[in-house]
Order: sequence, then C-alpha cells, then structure tokens
Amino acid sequence: MADVYYAVAGHPVNHSLSPVLINIVAQHVSNQVKPSLRFNLLQTDLVDVKFIQDALAWGHVKFIPDVVNWNLTGAPFGKFRNKALMQKVLEATAEITDSIDGLSREKFSKNSASLPFNVKIDLPTKSFREEVWLNLTSPLKHQLKSQAVVDFNDSSLIESVNALRWDGFGWWSSNVDGSGVARVAEYFGIDISKGSTIGIIGGGGAARSTAHTWQKLGGKVMILGGKRDMDEYDWFSGEVAESRTCDVFINFDDDTLPDDVQVSSLVIRSQYHGIDGEHEDRIAAITNEVVDGRWLLAAQHLECWSQLWAPQITDELPTLDLLVSMLITAESVLASYS
Repeated sequence: MADVYYAVAGHPVNHSLSPVLINIVAQHVSNQVKPSLRFNLLQTDLVDVKFIQDALAWGHVKFIPDVVNWNLTGAPFGKFRNKALMQKVLEATAEITDSIDGLSREKFSKNSASLPFNVKIDLPTKSFREEVWLNLTSPLKHQLKSQAVVDFNDSSLIESVNALRWDGFGWWSSNVDGSGVARVAEYFGIDISKGSTIGIIGGGGAARSTAHTWQKLGGKVMILGGKRDMDEYDWFSGEVAESRTCDVFINFDDDTLPDDVQVSSLVIRSQYHGIDGEHEDRIAAITNEVVDGRWLLAAQHLECWSQLWAPQITDELPTLDLLVSMLITAESVLASYS
C-alpha cells in the first residue's frame, strides 16, 4: 500500500475542488485493486503560496504555517470539521456505481487518443511506500525550471507544469491541462485526429498546454486573442484567426464567448464556479450546452493519475462521467452542512 501526501499549491487555492477529487478517486481505486496496490491518503493540504520553492518545501516537510479556510466548508482546511465532512463525502460517493442519467458516452473509449504523446523516460511501474503528489495552479505553473526534476509530456517545452510526483528518490513533472481539454472534447464527440479546430483565447500555461496537445493529436489551433502571445514558441503552428469560426472553443482568460466567434460543436468553460441550489440544480449545471469547468477539472485529475501518479492502475480509474457524477454528489453533501 502506498502512503500518499497530496496538496494543491498556488494562489489562491481556497476554492479548489481537487481535494475532493483526490479522495474520491483514491477510494474508488482502492476498492478495485488488491490490498498491496491500494492508496492511503495520509494527508491532503491546500498550500497557499506564490513561489514554487515554497510548494516544493511543503513536499519535503509536509507542513504549512498558515491554514487555508476552505470555501466549500467555511472552515480551516485539514481541521476536524473538514475531515469529518470529507468522510461524509466518501460515504456518499462510495455508493455511486453508475453515472447520472444522460452523461455516459458509448463512443468515448473508441475515439480516445493515446496519451501522453512523448514519453522519453521510464516512469516507475509501481507505487512506492511513501509518495508526494502535487497539483500546481497559478502563479506556479511556469516557475519550475530545474534539471533536478524529471520532465515528460513536454511540460518544460511549453513552460508549464501542473502535476508533480515525488517517489522517494526524486521529482517527476508533467502538464495535463491540454490532455484534460482533449479528453473532454473527445468525450463530447470531437475527433481531434481529423483536423478539428480549437479556438483559444489566452496564452498562459493552460492555453499553451492545450494548443500543444491539440496539435500533437492532429488538430488545428486558432488563437482568438488573449493577454499573452503564443507565437513566440517554436513548437506552435497556430492559424491566423480570420474567420473566427472553430469547432471547439475555450477561453482561458475570462471564460466569455465573444459575439464575433462562431462555434460549430462545443464550448468548454475553463473555470468552475460555486453552484447554489439543490442536487438537481447541480446536475443541470453540468448538463448544460456549455460544458462546465468541472468536466475539465475531473478529466485533468484522471490524467494526473494515468500519466504520472499511478499509470499502473489506469484501468481501475473511474470513467469521466462517473467521476463527474460523484463530484456533484460530493458538492451536494458539503453544501448540506454549510
């Protein structure tokens, strides 16, 4: 059994749903595999820092001086109330074996592309007795530049890291932002390999990862604006946005859809926000025509497991629709105690 210490690091992190996802997936996987392959989450933290060295320091000492108040409970993260409510979440999600009606996609597995695309190193084929897993968010993604970290999936090329693993011997890094976008698009019927065009607003780490991934899978990228310029990167071969018409659209800057952009198939929100209301209201939010950011978050989380943290148990991971269904139930549980 692997003892895992997990944290989300960045600023701000008080809104993050990732602690819910890591607990749900760890429980689901441990229920599928033999005891020796199970995952014991010894600690889950929200690490509010602005510098990568502080995030890595948490990975070594597993301690934070300032406790974060978690938006989902209104209580200090890691304290008794949050731990008790997380147990309520796990009890509720353990009973879910089928996804919410209307979410499953039979063709998803057939269209799913092979990821990651450029692994030049030998990842560990097993989990070690003690591991540290980190998710990085803004402003840390572009700060990690060290030869002491073993990089794959071209995260150093695109200058963005959002997933780290310490296996007891060293750090491994990756970026799964783009892989998550690709998985969501495939899930909703987009065949990227046939040259589907994605329109992107933004040029930050997530936007760069998405553009890089989309190109690697055979799709076309159209930059429709943003605060940063992606043309300065040698690997980028995006198209000039003349018609402003695309198959898939995602805005990493502010999540809006400009009036002059025409989208033929799919609009994905890059962010997720709190949902007020009953369980049915939460289901409505994830079944909307515009794909809610929870789909993206769940897909990226699954990519962390399958690419970096535990690739040896990929077949035991929950499906994307099942994980989103469990996430909605988890949020409903937490909201009922707020």
